Amino acid sequence: MFISGSVGAGGINKRNDVKFIQELLSLLATEDMRLDILTADGSCGKKTKTAIEKYQRHIVKLKKPDQRIDPNGRSEKVLLAKISGMNKSTVADTAKKYGLAKSGAHVHATGPKQIVYRTNARKVLSSFTEDVIKLAMTYAGINKCDISSTLRTFEDQTRIMYNNCGAYPNATSVATLRSARGWGYAAAGRSVEEVYYAKKIEGQEKCKRAMKDKIEALYKESKKVSLHCVSEADYKNKNVLDIPYSSVNAGKLREFETALMGMTREIKNIRYKKPAQGEIYIDRLIIEDKCWHLELPQAGKKIIDKDKQAISVTTASKGPKTTTQTQTLEGALRDLLRYLEKFI
Repeated sequence: MFISGSVGAGGINKRNDVKFIQELLSLLATEDMRLDILTADGSCGKKTKTAIEKYQRHIVKLKKPDQRIDPNGRSEKVLLAKISGMNKSTVADTAKKYGLAKSGAHVHATGPKQIVYRTNARKVLSSFTEDVIKLAMTYAGINKCDISSTLRTFEDQTRIMYNNCGAYPNATSVATLRSARGWGYAAAGRSVEEVYYAKKIEGQEKCKRAMKDKIEALYKESKKVSLHCVSEADYKNKNVLDIPYSSVNAGKLREFETALMGMTREIKNIRYKKPAQGEIYIDRLIIEDKCWHLELPQAGKKIIDKDKQAISVTTASKGPKTTTQTQTLEGALRDLLRYLEKFI
């Protein structure tokens, strides 16, 4: 609402944002002996992080304080409300002192949300899946992201795996490729990559043909190289997609990733502190080298509003989302903003 970036442990800690939080916490501490008075020096050191933790524990009532205050998050909102209760003009005066402007609580919940399908991404995601992505976008304060991959044909999977292998010319084996890339396929996918290293000397055309033959042979044995590369019926039961980092505002990558993590059952390659879990819409999130890989089961899934009422339900056998209320997505997202505060 006022700070432009997170303050505290693992935060962005812009100098004026830190000063703003330090001064407000100190004002609050004059009325609550459990809190610490700080010097507004703009340095987010141990004393400031400890002060934030005490504030979160005693005032915000977080069960697991994370020592960080995020823009428009629960901790900032409570702090502003408490200070405004002491003196209505103090928040605005302090913000002006440090050159901060009010962004407004509505910023994260309004504005059109655009999902762009890149050239090789088939437009086969359910409305439910798109709504979940837009939910994360709303929390992160972004209005656009791209989908780089959805349901893949054997040709698509071959092209992607060939290009992925070729992107690391110094790798000479599946093992060194995994090390260079930071992630790797399961056994079936590794066997296709082994074909790449065995056949690349024969040229691109022959190598790709051999890789595609291997993918098809594995599929006939019910061995999936990738959850992207399945039948359309299977894909309707579980949407699998990739969102490239390059499509999200660089300053919002962490916020978007945190929102996704808060909705996910299983997370691989966690790089930021895991948030409190909210409603689980995503079965698995893999944080890869260039994109977020998401797996969303469809049958019976629902998005919950603040009153715990279903606003959308997906039934796999019927395909796309069935709306159980006349509520629009934009209105639903506004209602969900308060619920999403548990992600911080």
